[in-house]
Amino acid sequence: MIRLLCISALILLFATGCSKEDAEPAVQERPAPIVRVEAPATAQVGENVTVDVYFQVNGGCGQFGSFDVSSSSKETVIRVVAKYKGNVCTDDLPIRKATYSFHPTEAGTYTLRFRSTPQVGFIVATIEVKAS
Repeated sequence: MIRLLCISALILLFATGCSKEDAEPAVQERPAPIVRVEAPATAQVGENVTVDVYFQVNGGCGQFGSFDVSSSSKETVIRVVAKYKGNVCTDDLPIRKATYSFHPTEAGTYTLRFRSTPQVGFIVATIEVKAS
């Protein structure tokens, strides 16, 4: 009887101690400083404008998560939110690349302000959009 009880306890311990939920690391999201931007100087109304955005993450597990965008008229403030998944990461500070795109609907000068480090503030890209 005691043997059966011990075996049952061991089976229960192993069955509940190793769940898939524990194996999946949590995903964390944090703002990442933008270090460089490559944007065209001109564009046409109605065309999709793409901007290459280079940002720095804190460790090898850091990847692009999303853009946090706030617009007012023809001025847009853009921030990169990096996501971190994993428990064992390299201790480097890699630069990653993401592509930001927008679709201007009218002619004019568009100012894109990319959030950088506290020392730099913003990296500004100005794009002159012309009517087709």
